[in-house]
Amino acid sequence: MYLAGTNRSADTGDTYFMEISKENISGRKIAVKFLTRDRILNLPIYDFKPLDARVEYARFIIDCPNCNSAEFVFEDKLFLCSQCGNSDIQGKVRKVKMPQDRKQIEELLGKRAIKNRHWFPIETVEDLKSENLKMGVI
Repeated sequence: MYLAGTNRSADTGDTYFMEISKENISGRKIAVKFLTRDRILNLPIYDFKPLDARVEYARFIIDCPNCNSAEFVFEDKLFLCSQCGNSDIQGKVRKVKMPQDRKQIEELLGKRAIKNRHWFPIETVEDLKSENLKMGVI
């Protein structure tokens, strides 16, 4: 079974579920369902401050501000929690903000073991470089 971070530095929901959908496993049908974003793309958008993406174990994720669940970020940069359905904002989707220096962040994280591929929006590229030096990965 595909493990996030195996084929790329950090997976989004798009890349992770695409990999899972190729496998002949029990979660394949659910993975295909997650890739179908038509319903989400047609929902009203909550026009407020976007949620910041973060990286945890080589996965770009979003923390739900309503129920504290965490889910993959998708490239369409829209978030609808599968646990609570964004019930605090009447089921509207939230916008997601990806890091401006995403390429550099992914490059630096890709040098680490998957278990150490973490990034928070308060961390800079320089912070990651410093952490990599401390870990002995250049």
